[in-house]
Amino acid sequence: MSRLLRWGLPIAFVAVVLGLAVRNHYVLDSRKLDAAIKAELPPGTPKIQVIKFIQWKPQFCDDLGTHVKARIAGPAGHLIFRKDVILDFEFDPSGRMLSYSEKVYLSFI
Repeated sequence: MSRLLRWGLPIAFVAVVLGLAVRNHYVLDSRKLDAAIKAELPPGTPKIQVIKFIQWKPQFCDDLGTHVKARIAGPAGHLIFRKDVILDFEFDPSGRMLSYSEKVYLSFI
């Protein structure tokens, strides 16, 4: 019994730590994304900087003149659903960001 505990507990601990690390790397967290947008893209940010920010992992990105729309997809927190985050950035005629909106959709994988 002591041999099982001696090897079982460290293996279980390593499995849990690796599981958490993989989850944090691959899961799309819309709260972290929203916090990053608020910190790095304040109102008045140039359109070029916004496009560079959202090009890290979008499935699509459309520049519609006064709007830039992007969809970012990834597994949801419980890894059963896929999470799609739709970002819509609004710009003034000079190319400065006025505001943005975020919509989150869940679908089965």
